[in-house]
Amino acid sequence: MLFSVIIPCHNAGRWIQKALESVENQAHPAHEIIVIDDGSIDDSLARIKNCGVPVKLLQVSFQNAAAARNAGIEIATGDWIALLDADDIWYPNHLARAAELLEATDDVAFMSNHDWIGLDGEIIPIPAGLRCKHFAPKVGLTIRDFFAHLNGSSHFGHSTVLYRRDRLFEVGMFDISQKRRHDIDLWLRVIAGPTWAYDTVKSAGYREGVPGSISKDELDCDYYYLRALMKNLPLVDFPEAKQCVAIQSRRAMGIAFVDGAAEHYDRIREMAWPHLPVTLKFAYACGSACPSLLRKVIEAKRCFQRRLSALRTGSEPDAMAN
Repeated sequence: MLFSVIIPCHNAGRWIQKALESVENQAHPAHEIIVIDDGSIDDSLARIKNCGVPVKLLQVSFQNAAAARNAGIEIATGDWIALLDADDIWYPNHLARAAELLEATDDVAFMSNHDWIGLDGEIIPIPAGLRCKHFAPKVGLTIRDFFAHLNGSSHFGHSTVLYRRDRLFEVGMFDISQKRRHDIDLWLRVIAGPTWAYDTVKSAGYREGVPGSISKDELDCDYYYLRALMKNLPLVDFPEAKQCVAIQSRRAMGIAFVDGAAEHYDRIREMAWPHLPVTLKFAYACGSACPSLLRKVIEAKRCFQRRLSALRTGSEPDAMAN
């Protein structure tokens, strides 16, 4: 199996060398490392060129991570595409574990368990609802299994994902109109029909809390996550997916109502409304007449959920996500 590693980089000078070294240190060597520098204005380019790790370097100015990844995939020569963000790292076992699990299967994708790490590489707690609750690696999983997997069983770690390259071309690669959450959109299209593999062994570190990260704009991420789910609804007509859509619709509506501008709330409402229960539709309809009261109710509920989650994990409530 030939793994082409794709690393988009935009102003990741602080972390890019660690990412590249983690690829070089794989027990199963990568076939090639392709770095796509997307308009960096920090010292990323210098660090890439001087780190001593051989790479194929593309310089683009898309200002779009999906487009940058597509550019790397198009010139890749391996039969598998391994994705790594410039601020994340792999453990030495990552590609070896993937090769071992995928070798005798027809699976077209792979994802693994992983750690969350801080800005200096320290391990930080993963919220209880996102921790892996599976007991053993599995192959031959379906898209339905994935939604069961999402609903409180694990965290979707994009820097652990591998795709068979021919399957990426079949589904059209990343959708560049998905400014954020293009990862989940592509994943759903790839595994709709074929099967995939999941490894419970941790093989990567996802860097949480990176300043300027595209995953940190909660309102925009909610919109694009919901958009990705809506785009792929014809592929996911089963209870586990409908549950995920309903949960995300409720979450996005609540956050948009409390924190979003009017135009953001309107675009979320357009997508989420059909998937809300009647009681919430009634609450939002009444809330339009008295928005301050509904905001207080939603904020109180979010505060309670944060405190409950903190009690379960032993974390400080202020450290928990909304």
